[in-house]
Amino acid sequence: MAVKQFIIQNRLPFEIITPKENEAMAADDAVALDHLLAPEFTLTHMTGYVQPRAEWLRELRLGTMHYFSAVEDHVEMVATATGWHIVGQNRVTASIHGGGKHVWPLNTVLVVERLDGRWQIMSVVATMY
Repeated sequence: MAVKQFIIQNRLPFEIITPKENEAMAADDAVALDHLLAPEFTLTHMTGYVQPRAEWLRELRLGTMHYFSAVEDHVEMVATATGWHIVGQNRVTASIHGGGKHVWPLNTVLVVERLDGRWQIMSVVATMY
């Protein structure tokens, strides 16, 4: 309900908090993610590895990282001076580097800012919860 209210009040980057990123990940849609991710985007994995944007998108295209779904359990948004921090707990089903299909309960922190007139994801940090 809070998410909907923030959208109505035009206080939230609608195109980011809609399920676009989760849908794009589940479809391994590197083209859609390419549009949502800032050029300097990084993904910090639960292992602590900080992966550059180009490397992550390449792994999606090659199938070495394959996401099946991401189900949100909870999402909280915090406005910052330059955009938003979106903190969510979700269950991500994926096959990473041939390790088989697993479900990980992940806490993800997205940093979102407006660049060139559109909202873009600057970084994602994923940890287990």
